[in-house]
Amino acid sequence: MKTKSQIFADAVFPRVQEVAQTQEARKYKTLCKKAGSLVRNSGLMQTIAFFKARGQRQSEAHHLTLYDHLQSELRHLQVLPNNTELIDHVRQAHLPAYMHLTRETLGLLNWHKRLVETLIAGDADHEEDVQ
Repeated sequence: MKTKSQIFADAVFPRVQEVAQTQEARKYKTLCKKAGSLVRNSGLMQTIAFFKARGQRQSEAHHLTLYDHLQSELRHLQVLPNNTELIDHVRQAHLPAYMHLTRETLGLLNWHKRLVETLIAGDADHEEDVQ
């Protein structure tokens, strides 16, 4: 039997490994390192809305990449139904479900942060590229 931490690591690892081979890897790394504090300071709904909106810009596709990764991972963990968009599910969630989604997302983001440190060398050249 695997621990919850092992399950989270298994869900996150292949996605981070895939991004590590791309041009956006360093920007993705910087975003992953900040994402947990964004959720804690602004809330889950505001953070994923920010990722989705910012990710529409070609130069900031790493935001949408992280959003898509979180959505896939939450589906894999069976926290998010397969036919539901993450932003819609979070927006409609009642308080206990919202709190559960927030805890699970923070757990996943913790593994994103750990794995980008290991798998991706360097950070984004300029701080303003990621914000």
